[in-house]
Amino acid sequence: MARMMDGPLPRDATPRPVSGLVPVQAVLNPTERDQASPRPAFERLALGQMLTGLVKSLNKGIAQVEIDGQTVAMRLPPDTAPGDTLRLRFAGHMPQPVFLLAAPQTAAHDAPQLSQTARLLSELMQHLPGRQALATVTPNGPLLDQPTTNPAVVALALRTALVRSGLFYESHLANWAVGQDSLDGLLQEPQNRLVAAETARTTASPAHTLALPATAETAGEKPLNPLHALLTQQLQVLESPQFVWRGDVWPGQTLTWQLRQDIDPEHDHAHADAAHDAGTGWESDLKLSLPQLGNLTVHIKLDAHQAFSIRMVPERPAAETLLQQNREALATRLAEAGCTLHSLTVQHDDGA
Repeated sequence: MARMMDGPLPRDATPRPVSGLVPVQAVLNPTERDQASPRPAFERLALGQMLTGLVKSLNKGIAQVEIDGQTVAMRLPPDTAPGDTLRLRFAGHMPQPVFLLAAPQTAAHDAPQLSQTARLLSELMQHLPGRQALATVTPNGPLLDQPTTNPAVVALALRTALVRSGLFYESHLANWAVGQDSLDGLLQEPQNRLVAAETARTTASPAHTLALPATAETAGEKPLNPLHALLTQQLQVLESPQFVWRGDVWPGQTLTWQLRQDIDPEHDHAHADAAHDAGTGWESDLKLSLPQLGNLTVHIKLDAHQAFSIRMVPERPAAETLLQQNREALATRLAEAGCTLHSLTVQHDDGA
C-alpha cells in the first residue's frame, strides 16, 4: 500500500479535497542517517491520534512537513502550498509511519453530531419568547355548552382543560404505563388528536381540518408545525413553571387563568421540582367579568400544607361592598367543601 500511494501523481489529475492514507519518510542528514535508531519514527503516537502538520517546503511534488517536532517527506495534493496546515490522524506503521489526511472542509465531521431530536429541540429553543412571555393555552371553544351554578361541574371542566391541554403529556404517558391514567384520557390530548386529524385528512377528505390550540407562534405569518408549537409551550413551562389558560367557560363567560408554581426560596432547588415538596405551593390568578360583580380578579394561593389564601379584587366599589357582606358565607361554603382556609380578603382595585 505504501508503494502504491508513494507513486507520482498523474499530470492530468484534477485537484480535489483529499482524505486518504499518506506514508511519510523521515528527513535526515547523513550523520543522522548513520546514527538513526532502528526503531520506527513516531513510536510514541497512539493509533488514531490527531496531529497538526506544517508544510515547510515543496519541491517536485515532495513536501517537507513538520509533524510533532519531526520533519518528514510526503506526497500531498497538487494544490498544497508551503505554510499550509494539515490535519492528520496517525494510522500506524505499514511499516513506515502512515497518516490519514483530512481535507479542511471535512473538519466539521470531527465535531459532535446531534441527533434529529436534539436538533429539533435546539431549533425550538431559538424560537422561545422572552422570559416575560408565558405559555398560553386557548381552547377551541367553550368548556361548557351552557351556564351553570354547580361548582363541581365548573371545577371538573377547568381541571380537564388543564390536565388534557397537552402540556403534561409525557408524564401522563408514564402514568398510563403503570396503570394510573386511561387510554381514553390520553386520546383527548392534542398530541393524539393532531396525529389522528392529520391521518384522517390525508386518507379521507382534504378539506378536513382540526382547530388547534392558539399560541404566540401560530398567530404569526409563518406558524410552526402544530406539534412543534405545542412542544415550544412545553419547553416554556419547563423553563418557568407557569402558564396561562384563556378561553370561555361557557358561551359569553370568559376567563383568564394564570397558574404558577410557588417555590419557597429557603428550600434547596434540588427538591423544587416536586409539587408535593414541603416548600412548594401553587398560585392562581383568575380574571373574569361577572354579571353583577363586573370585572374581578381573584388571587388564590395554595401553600405546602394545602391551605388556601384568597384575595378578591373587584374593580367596582359596589362589588366590594357586596363581597364584604357575603365574605363569611363564602368562607363557610369553602370550609363545607373541604377547603382549609388560611385567609379570605376583599380589596378594592384602587387603580381601576
